[in-house]
Amino acid sequence: MRRWRAEEQCRRRQYCGDVHRPELGRRDDSKDVRQPSDRVRHRHRLPGSRAFVHPPDGATIVPYLAKELPKVSADGKTYTLTLRKGLSYSDGTPVKASDFPATIERDFKLDSPGVGFFANIAGADTFSKTKKGHISGIVTDNAAGTITIKLNSPQGDFVNILATEFAAPVPAKTPAKDQSTTPAPATGPYMIQSFKPNKGGVLVRNPKFDDSLLGGNVPKGNPDKITIDIISDPTIALQRVINGQDDWNYHQPPPDRLGTIQSKYADQYKTYIPANLYYFFMNVREKPFDDPNVRKAVNFGIDRAALVRIYGGLGTPTENVMPPTYPQYKKLNLYPYNLAKAKALIKGCNCASTPIVIWNHDRDIDPKATAYLADQLGKMGFTNVKQKIVNAAVYWTTIGNQATKAQIGFADWFQDYPHPLDWFDVLLNGKRITQTHNNNYANANFPAINNQIDKLKKEPLLNAKINAEWAQVDKQVDQNAPWAAFLNRQFIDFFNADMDLTGSCYTNHVLYTFDFALACKK
Repeated sequence: MRRWRAEEQCRRRQYCGDVHRPELGRRDDSKDVRQPSDRVRHRHRLPGSRAFVHPPDGATIVPYLAKELPKVSADGKTYTLTLRKGLSYSDGTPVKASDFPATIERDFKLDSPGVGFFANIAGADTFSKTKKGHISGIVTDNAAGTITIKLNSPQGDFVNILATEFAAPVPAKTPAKDQSTTPAPATGPYMIQSFKPNKGGVLVRNPKFDDSLLGGNVPKGNPDKITIDIISDPTIALQRVINGQDDWNYHQPPPDRLGTIQSKYADQYKTYIPANLYYFFMNVREKPFDDPNVRKAVNFGIDRAALVRIYGGLGTPTENVMPPTYPQYKKLNLYPYNLAKAKALIKGCNCASTPIVIWNHDRDIDPKATAYLADQLGKMGFTNVKQKIVNAAVYWTTIGNQATKAQIGFADWFQDYPHPLDWFDVLLNGKRITQTHNNNYANANFPAINNQIDKLKKEPLLNAKINAEWAQVDKQVDQNAPWAAFLNRQFIDFFNADMDLTGSCYTNHVLYTFDFALACKK
């Protein structure tokens, strides 16, 4: 949750003072976006890192540091960008075309969870193994400002990938180590002035930002200063906003406070549903979940409506990988709640005594979901079920390390960009399984699904035919049951009474949710 405090009176729809934002710490332990503290999941993108192209509303890509959108060759394998002239980082260093390959190479050197996005670039596979030399498929000309990227095969989502923070350039000289406490210079309207892990940070205006150079594709922002404080207790965070100490609550309100918020503070909150999925992964390499019937039993044995209630009723039950906002979505209902059928499947596997450890982190309502799962596994017939709750700061890297051998556990996903590949290729393509920082927690590796993902990856456009094929992949995943998907969650943004929530002052970005850079006071 993040706290805002104005230190001087400002006129309506501007915010001239200091903005304080107490923030949930589970995914902000590193402010170097290449670092593995959080795969993606950067639900709130800092308004400092910007890429060559940019999704201002999350769904439409526009040129930012580049003069225009990439030029793509007829065979779909070569992308060419040209830098705008006169650009510099917040420290005055000129932005150069050669910063791009250095940035991608830095991603690999850091073992960033984003490197999988760039695996299709020619030479990236060799560089990922040696960390020496350069990626041969990226050629730049600083004098002309051009960047040419050669892919091994066509890739329909590559322009989206170029708009992610993993592709946002930093100066080529930036060290290949975590820069959280000595932030790299920025190209956006703000820069990170300071950051202290597990405590907070400060963002201030980038003195080198000039929106006239960028075609008006990024607003200047309203606050002059944004202070981030990390506060882990959602009840305390909520009360501080109610008291007027803080301006916005990143935390989701505790379920027992929802009624009060809706009745007493109806004009101080907004609800929204980002493209997200909450699910239980089942590691197909580990017993008993190497047995597909056991995985199907888990799907039959959880009541998804009950799990929605655990989250305060804010959400809808689901079995699908893709969220219902996607045009490729076709509702699946292969596993209606049937505890008797789940019991029969477990009885048939002769595995009821197999020790099971359920993994989860210690934040938000999520531990209650795995507590429910543990109870249901017991009802299905398993006799040795335990939970392993670990610190949220290390949870994702822990379960993403093959040495952990996590059998089953909680996971969620928030889109990096609106394309099916961000779900299936990143999370379920067996060819992208890694030893560490693995996003495929189930180690799902089904050849037919892998091959279909790879086939569809080459499609340059999403049309009705391709959308139907993605819907079929969704069904194939459900049939193989590496997950028990259960929830598309709804969220609440809660503000104190001084905040203006009208017009552009409240902008909820498709990818990064509330845009705090546009916040206003009444």
